[in-house]
Amino acid sequence: MKQLHLLKALCLLFALLMIVTATAGCTGQSPAADPVSSSVSESSEPEEEPEPEEDLEVERVFLVEKIDQGIQRNPDTVGWLYIPNTEIDDAVLQGPDNDYYLRIDEDKKYDIFGCYFTDFRCKVVDRDNLVKNTIIYGHSDYRDNPDGKKFSQLFKYAQDIDFVRNNPYIYFSAPEDDLVWQVFAVFFTNINFNYIQTHPSEEEFQYILDEARARSEYIIDVPVTTDDRILTLSTCSGEYVSGDHTNYRLVVMAKLLPTNEVSQKTMEVEVNPSPKKS
Repeated sequence: MKQLHLLKALCLLFALLMIVTATAGCTGQSPAADPVSSSVSESSEPEEEPEPEEDLEVERVFLVEKIDQGIQRNPDTVGWLYIPNTEIDDAVLQGPDNDYYLRIDEDKKYDIFGCYFTDFRCKVVDRDNLVKNTIIYGHSDYRDNPDGKKFSQLFKYAQDIDFVRNNPYIYFSAPEDDLVWQVFAVFFTNINFNYIQTHPSEEEFQYILDEARARSEYIIDVPVTTDDRILTLSTCSGEYVSGDHTNYRLVVMAKLLPTNEVSQKTMEVEVNPSPKKS
């Protein structure tokens, strides 16, 4: 009988030990051993992927070699004009006056569209010898067609704000210097606004800058002062005010960057709700 009681006691003790061991296993289990707990822990604190850095690199444009080729074709070549995403990529000439190259091309053959030419009062050698306002003239097709020839392509600026945002730079280089210019105004005007002054006084220059801003189709976040040099591209426009079609112009103005470091692919542009008209 005593042996039977002893056996029962041993069995009871063994059972109690098994229960204690099983309980300790549940409370002391490491999180890694529980796949459900592990999954919840990882999902509650996900690792953040680093945001890719914006590519600010802008392709450099070098035009001096093209100018040399232009001079070989016509010694009146004084520069080269290139505007990305347009067909404007050609020599710029200079005649003894502003009529000489109106209707002849780089080979001095008759062409209704003429060629690109600077105002005869401009001096184009390098950045240190530029006039305050370097002016380039060119014909358009009078239909304000952005797909037309020559400076008709400037109407891309006038008709498409996204084009302005995505094409902030104009490249007009001199024989001894690659130059980069940033657009700050796009406007229509009657020629009564004398924007084609190459050597304006400081007061006259400030007036030109103020008027360009007021007339611009866009508000463009590019600061310009009378200490800057500007580039003025001018062409005829089919738009008109008070029926004056023949004397109306589209003008794109850009300022010379102090160095050729172009660090942004786009620029801040808004529609001007009330551009000045004349």
